[in-house]
Amino acid sequence: MNPRMKVVIISFLLLTTATANSYAQQKFHFGVMGGANLYKVTGRSFDEETRAGFSAGTYGEYFFSRMFGIQGELIWSQVKTKTDGDFNQIYGTYGGVSDADVFLNYISLPVMFSFKPTPELSILLGPQYSYLVNQTSGLLASPQWQNKDAFNKSELSLVFGGQLNLGKVKVGARYSVGLSNLNGINSSDEWKYHGFHFSLGYQLK
Repeated sequence: MNPRMKVVIISFLLLTTATANSYAQQKFHFGVMGGANLYKVTGRSFDEETRAGFSAGTYGEYFFSRMFGIQGELIWSQVKTKTDGDFNQIYGTYGGVSDADVFLNYISLPVMFSFKPTPELSILLGPQYSYLVNQTSGLLASPQWQNKDAFNKSELSLVFGGQLNLGKVKVGARYSVGLSNLNGINSSDEWKYHGFHFSLGYQLK
């Protein structure tokens, strides 16, 4: 291969690589976000009232084309509820405490398919895995059970909603449907959380 051809090929490869990197950078964005949860825990063990909690974290989005992409988030999320007046009767063997305030703090990872019918609007749908970092203790008062956690650590949900893309500002609202049983005591009652998540984000890149 003559030197000129080598120069042409090398120049072409460098230009292609630079163009691909530039295109990839244009398709990928990340930022920070915060917001509020309006969740309730369902099951006869709880009063099933909707309560407000807080959330904060980061997000990243990658688009395969102008309309289709993936949006992932890593967020700290708070869920609040209250045990029902019959909690002690349901879990009397464990010394269940009725009418107790319950706080659940999760690290959540939603991975959502993103569809943009217009640049200003994203429609989001996908699974969310959450890990319970800490929970209210003392819901089981019997000495042999008082160190047992009432809630399972892992939780899986389906989330769907929409997001307004206003320049670098993103305003989102979505609904979460709990798929897994949160009951870490026994199988006498199924617990799940459902509700709305509202967020305000800012794109850093």
